[in-house]
Amino acid sequence: MNKQQLIKEIAANGSISTARAAEALELVLDTLVRRVLDGDAVSVTGFGKLQAVHTPARRARNPQTGERVLVPAGRRIVFRPGAAFTAMARGERPVPEAGRSAARKSPKSA
Repeated sequence: MNKQQLIKEIAANGSISTARAAEALELVLDTLVRRVLDGDAVSVTGFGKLQAVHTPARRARNPQTGERVLVPAGRRIVFRPGAAFTAMARGERPVPEAGRSAARKSPKSA
């Protein structure tokens, strides 16, 4: 699924225009990127956690030449799916009806 397909699905499932869905998605993505790059972890209950982690400098090997090289310290972005998301992916928990897969609790267990 690409971004345009996601926007169309959000618009259809939310009964809103594609323009409003695109604006909402852009706001969510912009907020996620900015907060993660500012060093914050973004945790969405039922979905997962997104964060930037520091990677220390290390020695590696160039696979073409076999030469040892120094890889500088940096950051990488890590996503850790939530427990409910993981359980659904493994087939241990059923995927609820549309619009409820990332909810805190399913409507039947509330």
